[in-house]
Amino acid sequence: MDKGSGDSLAEKIVTFQEKYHLTDAEMSLKSHLPVEKIHGIKQQIYQPQTDEKQELLNFITNYQSN
Repeated sequence: MDKGSGDSLAEKIVTFQEKYHLTDAEMSLKSHLPVEKIHGIKQQIYQPQTDEKQELLNFITNYQSN
């Protein structure tokens, strides 16, 4: 993953979910990324495509809880 460049995407997802109290399913629905991919990224067994990674990072950066 992002070795040597700070937090990995998996760590960012976990931190984000803890901050906003979101399950993998809720994050999947809100980010429009399949839950299987969220699981895979967090377990570091799935390497997201560049566009998937960018969409997820944009989602995390711009998320506003309702």
